[in-house]
Amino acid sequence: MRELYLKAPAKINLALHVKGLREDGFHELQMIMQSISLADRIKLKKKSGGIIVKNSHTELPTGRENLAYQAAEIFFKNNPEINQGVEIYIEKNIPIAAGLAGGSTDAAAVMKGLYLLFELEYDLKELRSFLENIGSDVPYCLEGGTVYASGRGEILEELPFIGEKYLVVVTPAFKISTPEVYKLYDQIKGYDKFDFDSVQNNLKNDQEIDWELDYKNDLKKAAEKICPEIKEIKDIFKNTKAEFTMLSGSGPTVFSIYSSRELAEKAAARWPRKNDFVTVARTVPSY
Repeated sequence: MRELYLKAPAKINLALHVKGLREDGFHELQMIMQSISLADRIKLKKKSGGIIVKNSHTELPTGRENLAYQAAEIFFKNNPEINQGVEIYIEKNIPIAAGLAGGSTDAAAVMKGLYLLFELEYDLKELRSFLENIGSDVPYCLEGGTVYASGRGEILEELPFIGEKYLVVVTPAFKISTPEVYKLYDQIKGYDKFDFDSVQNNLKNDQEIDWELDYKNDLKKAAEKICPEIKEIKDIFKNTKAEFTMLSGSGPTVFSIYSSRELAEKAAARWPRKNDFVTVARTVPSY
């Protein structure tokens, strides 16, 4: 096999709770993560040596700052018997710095894809351990699906798939720094109470989702202070027939879930803010 094509799906957060600050400086989290059909496309091609990253987006780094590059470095470090390199091409469809794990999912796809490209067996648990230090979302992105994540986000527990649901994903043309959001969160705090057990039980029992439970995001207040457009977007969604609206990750992406594809497409077609990234997507199971 000389080359390989892969999809790298985005993720959304159905719930995000910050339990506190850890001794290592990271935040202790509880999250429900869900993969969606919005995806980057990645091409891996063998070359004589070294790592080259190319992409379709001018703002995306191509050197060691790129998480996909870092994943490839880890792969070759852990498989020294391979005397070839790789060229990575990323067709970027997921907005950058948007709370959708775009860089993380690219890294996960490259790691798993390199094992397939070079026809090596792999163990998912081992791959997760390789990728933990690249980013907290990267281990999740190896398989996606509906998952409860804790710790920094690297401790994963698979949940029953919530089923195919259609959503509108909106990202304003405003970049948010995740560390900046967490820093502000530490200053102002989010919700005082978060009944995460009820959310987990709702999903674990494979019941119809009760959106009246604590499906919410502790980072909302901090993100909205940094990017007031988030609240504007949420206000627009209120006037559509959305079942549920949520900030994804640290933002600035906001998504709404609808009972049908038709309702989602209608909301997207009528979106009034012209500079936003707007797309219709659906939830997808683990891959």
